[in-house]
Amino acid sequence: MKSPFHVSVADPQVVPLVYGIASKFRKSGFYSLSVPFYEGKPLDNMFTAVDPGLHRALRAPTVQVFSMTNLRNYEKPIDECTEILMKMLHDVDGQVIDYTEWFQWYAFDVISSITFQSRLGFLEKMGDVDEMFEGSSTFAYYFGVLGQLPWLHPYLLGNQLLLKVMTTLFPDAPDPTGKLFTNIEREIQRYDQEEKLSDRKDFLSQLRAKDDPDREGHKRDLMNSLSNNIKTPRAYKTLVSDILEAQQAGRLSSIIKYDEAQKLPFLQAVIKEALRLHAPTCFPLERIVPAEGTQIGGYFVPGGCVISTMAPLMNKNKEVFGADAEEFRPERWLNQDSERLKLMERTFFTFGHGSRSCIGKNIALLEITKLVPQILREFDVSWASPKKEWTTESYWFCMQKDVVFRFTARDGGKAEE
Repeated sequence: MKSPFHVSVADPQVVPLVYGIASKFRKSGFYSLSVPFYEGKPLDNMFTAVDPGLHRALRAPTVQVFSMTNLRNYEKPIDECTEILMKMLHDVDGQVIDYTEWFQWYAFDVISSITFQSRLGFLEKMGDVDEMFEGSSTFAYYFGVLGQLPWLHPYLLGNQLLLKVMTTLFPDAPDPTGKLFTNIEREIQRYDQEEKLSDRKDFLSQLRAKDDPDREGHKRDLMNSLSNNIKTPRAYKTLVSDILEAQQAGRLSSIIKYDEAQKLPFLQAVIKEALRLHAPTCFPLERIVPAEGTQIGGYFVPGGCVISTMAPLMNKNKEVFGADAEEFRPERWLNQDSERLKLMERTFFTFGHGSRSCIGKNIALLEITKLVPQILREFDVSWASPKKEWTTESYWFCMQKDVVFRFTARDGGKAEE
């Protein structure tokens, strides 16, 4: 086929056409690199499944589990993680610290708490557990680079014989999936050996085995919601004022509930705007054009071509989000007519679109909606780095480093129990 073989599209019409529920566009070979091996065999998941029928079969049992209605039943284990994090922040009151990993510890422990009814212990250790961070970061680099050359994968990490040799020669090398599967197996065995207690409430009791692949994304979402707001004084002042006013009026619990935070409109706008500007994934979401080809923006794209768009492109479209689409302005979600707001919502691509959208979206939103106001109620947060911005590396995930804050405890910031 003559070039261009891969077409990147900025037109918002590509979202419902290519990624919509009824789309005929299948995923490309890019995703094959993410198929993990378990006991020597490939283990397809919702992210990697190319066949629509297989994807539907994998997704069907999880839709209800990952619904916001169901997830709100898990606020208690999330609150326990929040209490630990708040204590950690109070212990370093006023200090300048790189918090890049702090929110990652929190996100990983939240996921394990609601999945297995027990934390893996990232917060207590204040560090990596079983090299999960290191393994996931290593794989993100590999996925980002080799995803552009998927034909090489069967000769590298997609080659089980080579992996066995590498494991023998380099036993201390990061393992992207092995430790994760070990933890899942252990928790399943523990669950199966227990009496089926009626009061057990976790994902395992509903699915017996389900793990959210986007804990990295949740950590970045939390950091972005905080840091964008902090570095925009007008927005920061408005949000803090709303939170403290709600506290003084007695509308906030000691650990803020999701329903309570939902009633803070400016908070919701801040979260939405941070997610718009800083999607956790920054690579094109590749799809294969069906055999009959397709029309996009007045151009014909032949069948077999790879077509894609990505969140940073869609989310900063000036025709949709305004001439200041590159700027952090939460008010844009509050001061629009209904038709413009609908267009913005349709174009918003942070979690993807349609049936292939991120299954962990509601977990991320639940965490952010509860934790951001909790932190801002208890602390005055300021950017404390000599650099204007943090460092970002893009290898599938947008890897953020040098996120330096100072958390200063507020007088009366804690609500009464």
